[in-house]
Amino acid sequence: MDIGHREEGVPSWVELATPDAETSIGFYSQLFGWTHEGFGGDLPGARTCLLRGRPVAVIRPAAGIERGAWTMHIDVADADKTAEKVLAAGGRIVTPAYDLGAAGRTAVFADHSGTVFAVWQSDRHAGDGDGDGDGGDAGVDAADVPGAFHSGELITDDVEASAAFYGSLFGWTLSAPQGPLNRREWRLDGRPIAELLPRPAAMPAEIPPYWDVYFTVADAAATTEAVTRLGGTTLMPATPVGHGTIAVFADPTGAVFTVLAAAR
Repeated sequence: MDIGHREEGVPSWVELATPDAETSIGFYSQLFGWTHEGFGGDLPGARTCLLRGRPVAVIRPAAGIERGAWTMHIDVADADKTAEKVLAAGGRIVTPAYDLGAAGRTAVFADHSGTVFAVWQSDRHAGDGDGDGDGGDAGVDAADVPGAFHSGELITDDVEASAAFYGSLFGWTLSAPQGPLNRREWRLDGRPIAELLPRPAAMPAEIPPYWDVYFTVADAAATTEAVTRLGGTTLMPATPVGHGTIAVFADPTGAVFTVLAAAR
């Protein structure tokens, strides 16, 4: 597996834990054009999903869960030191840092509200994700390639507490609220790298805060039709936002995800 490293503090990788790996693999392969291969790490049954021959996600079976769930990974220089910061900021360790072969080191945490996220410590030099020393990155540039991971969005009940937590971990700051839902941008060194959404009024109270994952698509409406045909559920139809059109879905195992067709 070659995830590739972009930059410390930037969301760059996603992993799906699912009660039915074959169903999940089939769904996303048809929806996004992914192929897959053996993971090659210490996660039995896991598959690396590829787009244009390059890795974009991992899908792994998880015994004992009823619904699938996506987890976002954020690049860090040191997963163990990040764990110390998580505890100091009021979070907790879900899975202590461990090595994934020669590719790198990962850990899973919960923030101050219990929202789960993960970090990825690459063993490769930043900007040279394929490890050949030429500066080329083995990962897919998710900003503009349909089918690739685009970014994450934190749905939270406490904007100030979230700003303090992630700011202390990664140096993130928040933009001013925008639009009728008061959506904000997470920024690193002044540029947007993820988003934050205060809990919408329509979101059921029993749903806890969570990190949503966004995938790039060419056409959100066409993707909605494909999701329905493939057995998924539309939670929010294609809706224009400031930077494009988004739609929110649940896959056949219940895992929630969002797609973004960027404005042209």
